[in-house]
Amino acid sequence: MKVRINRWYNAVLTALLSIFGYGCSSDDTDYAPMYGVVMYGAPATEFQVKGQVTDEAGMPVQGIKTSLTVFVPTIDGQIAFGLDSVQTDDSGQYLLKYYGFQSDPMMLVVEDIDGEANGGEFQSDTLDIDFGKAVKVIDRDMDGHGASYEIHQDIKLNKK
Repeated sequence: MKVRINRWYNAVLTALLSIFGYGCSSDDTDYAPMYGVVMYGAPATEFQVKGQVTDEAGMPVQGIKTSLTVFVPTIDGQIAFGLDSVQTDDSGQYLLKYYGFQSDPMMLVVEDIDGEANGGEFQSDTLDIDFGKAVKVIDRDMDGHGASYEIHQDIKLNKK
């Protein structure tokens, strides 16, 4: 009896969901003209942006906030998405990860958020990420889809 009720419940639930238009396909019209409909197997790539933040004298600066911003094209222009952000370690090193399309413009934003605590106040900086500097570190399939790239970007900050 319990099995019959579960089957009936599943059949009714499936029918209701299909009547209301719930499904498992994507037709996001904001992005479709640029990329087509995103499906399984879309050529997304992993990027690791890493480097060192130093002051004018070449000394590493810790506690600097580094973050990625990606600009995704839409019908009306583009949308900016703030992604991963990390603070530099004791040796001024940072590592940011992004998983997406290679054609999306990406910027690295560098900000001093702790003031004098890291050896002085530093001016913020914004850098365009150059995909031409990307070095492939892992190739997951024969077409290059799903590959992992590393982009090395050192930053020299000026004091305020």
